[in-house]
Amino acid sequence: MFILEKTQPEALNLTRATYPFQEMEVGDSFFIDNYRKAESARIAAFQFCKRNGNSWKFTMRKMEGGWRVIRVN
Repeated sequence: MFILEKTQPEALNLTRATYPFQEMEVGDSFFIDNYRKAESARIAAFQFCKRNGNSWKFTMRKMEGGWRVIRVN
């Protein structure tokens, strides 16, 4: 027999965000120096925008040594 224990809401951390899209404001950016991670971030940004409506927009720019992901809207 199992005893059911109620979990405190603050103990639940169900979101494991790899990229800081939720915390970003317009004009904020982050740098990625690995092509595979940059491609993963591009896909994740697209999915994030799709889930959160059209008010979120990101762009990705090639920079010296890597890529920069920028929130534009």
